[in-house]
Amino acid sequence: MNISMTLAQKQVLTQQMVQTMNILQMNAQELEHYINDMALENPTIEVEAYSSHEEGDAARQADLERKLAWLETTDRQNSVYYRSDDDPDNREANLLDIRDRGESLADYIRSQVMHRQFSDRQQRILDYLIEALDPDGYFTDDPAATAEFLQVAPEEFEEMLNQLKKLEPAGIGARNLPECLALQLARQDEDPEILRDAEIIAREYLPLIAKNHLSVIAKKMKMSAERVGVCCSLIRSLNPKPGNSFNDREHFHYITPDVVVVKFDDRFEVLVNERQYPSFRINAYYENMEKTTSDKEAKAYLRDKLKQTRELQDSIRYRMSTLSGVAHILVEKQLEFFLHGPGHRQPLQLSDFAEELDLHVSTVSRALSNKYLQCSWGIYPLNYFLTAEVRGKSSGESSTQEQILQKLEEIVAAEDKAKPLSDQAIAEKLKEFGMEISRRTVSKYRSICGIPDKSGRRQ
Repeated sequence: MNISMTLAQKQVLTQQMVQTMNILQMNAQELEHYINDMALENPTIEVEAYSSHEEGDAARQADLERKLAWLETTDRQNSVYYRSDDDPDNREANLLDIRDRGESLADYIRSQVMHRQFSDRQQRILDYLIEALDPDGYFTDDPAATAEFLQVAPEEFEEMLNQLKKLEPAGIGARNLPECLALQLARQDEDPEILRDAEIIAREYLPLIAKNHLSVIAKKMKMSAERVGVCCSLIRSLNPKPGNSFNDREHFHYITPDVVVVKFDDRFEVLVNERQYPSFRINAYYENMEKTTSDKEAKAYLRDKLKQTRELQDSIRYRMSTLSGVAHILVEKQLEFFLHGPGHRQPLQLSDFAEELDLHVSTVSRALSNKYLQCSWGIYPLNYFLTAEVRGKSSGESSTQEQILQKLEEIVAAEDKAKPLSDQAIAEKLKEFGMEISRRTVSKYRSICGIPDKSGRRQ
């Protein structure tokens, strides 16, 4: 009997630990859904925010005021995250705030054709084309198939596609990159012969431009290297993704930060955002019923549900405590980032948190997983602050990949473009700064930065 009880107790303890770890891994929004789902099936859970309409409104108002107080020193762009789209009082403010962040490409195009005289049929084609543009501003669907789908003549469809290509930003509606560049060149105020040659190069020799093989282009086009250089400089000044500068409201990703870091004078305060999920308590009526009822079945049911509620409270308290501890260590270890911003992260690994907090590495991983931190520099996933350490073999100095990438870019920017550095030469210069990496790693990091090889950088 004692063995049976011990096994049962172990099983219950394991189930509670699983729930605690699952709740630790949840972000604020997931935890909100979890609590609400639990409240639907467990009558002993009383969600405080929903006890009455008046109390709910007061709680939401206090919640809003508290968040705004937290975020006074943070960037304005994140204020939209803290307004409810479902709140009629805030809906107009939400739209105005979004407009401030930039209108969508579709809205911008529609504003240009609003007062033009098109037939209903032409307007229908144009509306379809506007919605069919990809985020970069390209129309990549098959024109013949689209015309058939819209039940219009291919010529009529092409006519409206050409109308779209005449609008701003220059290059929208193009089928591919060469056409996009050609559309932009057509609007440039340059020597017509230069524009003609530049269009030929854009349509036929883009891969050679990417490799900076201007002499090869000059030979193929039978023109001087200087003239090719002028044409290529013009092409490089164009926008390969004309729609990319627009914010599409439909693709806004609203993120609720789990941790907020605010600077007060000479210190940083870490706030775990527990207000983003509903607070709850044990329902006093059912708690009293469990003590007084003579119905054994009802008593057993309520005892089980009350136990479930208390375990949920314990799991959430553990989540709060762990997340708070992790966040404080993060701010302490990444102080340079919070003072100076991106580019100043220090080496930081899961084991650093585990050692400081006396936790298992897997527990720390759950605490960081799928959660966000907001500070004056913006909103970042907590995992963003985990950075691998690269230690120099002879110098013993440590650096992060981010620091090496930054230094690599500085070295390339300062090189003689007539005699660009090889990957080995870059590795040797990095070593002078205590950053010892191999030539192959330099090549890998150079690709991450989008920097061409030696021949591609030669001018």
